[in-house]
Amino acid sequence: MTRIVHRAGPALAAACLAAATISLGACGGFNITDTNQPTQTDLENNPTKSKLAAAATGIFSGARSDITGFIWQVGSMGREGINLSGNNQPDYQEPYFGPLSSTQFGGSEWAGRYANIRSINVYLDAAPKAPDLAPAELSASQGFGNTMKALAFMYVIETRAGLGAPVDVDRPVTAPPADFVSEDSVYGYIIGLLDSAQTALQNAGGTSFPFPVPPGFTGFDQPSTFLLFNRALKAKAEILRGTAGCGQPCFQAALTTLPQSFIDPTPSSLGIGPRFDFSTASGDQQNGLAEPLDGTTFFADTFMLVHAQRQAGGELDARVLAKTARATRDPIWSIPAVPLPGVLKYVIYFTGGQPDLSKPVPIIRDEELILLRAEAEIQTGDLTDALTDINFIRTNSGRLPAISSGTWTSMSNADRINELLYNRWFSLMWEQGTRWIDARRYNLLGTIEPGVPGGQVPQRMPIPQDECSARNLPTNCDPLGT
Repeated sequence: MTRIVHRAGPALAAACLAAATISLGACGGFNITDTNQPTQTDLENNPTKSKLAAAATGIFSGARSDITGFIWQVGSMGREGINLSGNNQPDYQEPYFGPLSSTQFGGSEWAGRYANIRSINVYLDAAPKAPDLAPAELSASQGFGNTMKALAFMYVIETRAGLGAPVDVDRPVTAPPADFVSEDSVYGYIIGLLDSAQTALQNAGGTSFPFPVPPGFTGFDQPSTFLLFNRALKAKAEILRGTAGCGQPCFQAALTTLPQSFIDPTPSSLGIGPRFDFSTASGDQQNGLAEPLDGTTFFADTFMLVHAQRQAGGELDARVLAKTARATRDPIWSIPAVPLPGVLKYVIYFTGGQPDLSKPVPIIRDEELILLRAEAEIQTGDLTDALTDINFIRTNSGRLPAISSGTWTSMSNADRINELLYNRWFSLMWEQGTRWIDARRYNLLGTIEPGVPGGQVPQRMPIPQDECSARNLPTNCDPLGT
């Protein structure tokens, strides 16, 4: 049987070559001497439960590997935070002054995701051929693989939007690069993967996963509970597709899906959800966003203080107070290239008042699910329930006064959306680049401050140059001509 291998384009090939001596979780093809780890060829031709378990561990690791970069890169475009390291010019200048190049900063958040998609394709191809994998375990494995594959594609399309992305990437290495499809089609593909995974997870019944599940997925570490995560991603994909052109049918689909997730409107549940975990163990990945108050790399953008609403007693939104603290470096840190002072730091990756390199990063939390439901309710005209959900977040997370029903009904729909997006920004800041993603999908990028003289807010990250060249397209190409 001819092996079908992921082929998005040469940017992926370069990433895989660079990772060739690490692990299956990086790209799938590698040279290692550890005989306890399967090579790609061995996994494809002689799959076993233990080899698949090692591959699954690599898939979890591959999903985690780019997340801190995603947070600060997309977060800097949305002016949630600032990179003032000064050690890599494109990283700290491009998101403020532009234009985003198709290499360096602008071309990031691509190859790593497609590398993990390739690993997942190898895994999904191998699993049915493992003689010691029981039928229920095979279903569990397939449900896991397609859910993680959908998550990888979500990260890709959130940064490229109308430029689209290739999805038909499980093809021979001799085949031409996969065609780009529209943003709507990418989300449609993601939703299809998630629905296929739902069926597989349900067919797994009460079995456990035939591989170890990382600590960050505690509570979502059985097929039946992992399914709750799957449905949460499905609801989010429907919402994002709704603002990409699908409209009412997708918002309604999200409302139908959310009760199948782990949504729970109780204050103690707001932080619940699967997470990417980190550790300081030898060879493991640390959370690079956990920086001390006198650090000189990542800072919170002080523009949030201008936008922050006030509690009844006059204090700032409690989310600002909980997530940020004054930087302690004296004098205040700054670099000439980006004239923004480093006066405010994020402390959401602290434990006991100190930066915690093992602090996990949320993938999706109950708090976001409630806000996704509020968005779908606004978009489908259920203003009463939308207000209930908005006020639940305002009063419990922000300690802000509730909005009265009279005020809510008298607001324009645009103002209701602005209130929703405000709460998404402050609830999820420095977790997933929410402000920039939301502003783009609602055509509100003009409401984000450039922040620096002559600055600009990027509209989307470009396609990496190697992907353009492989398709004989110019630099910073627009494959769909949008």
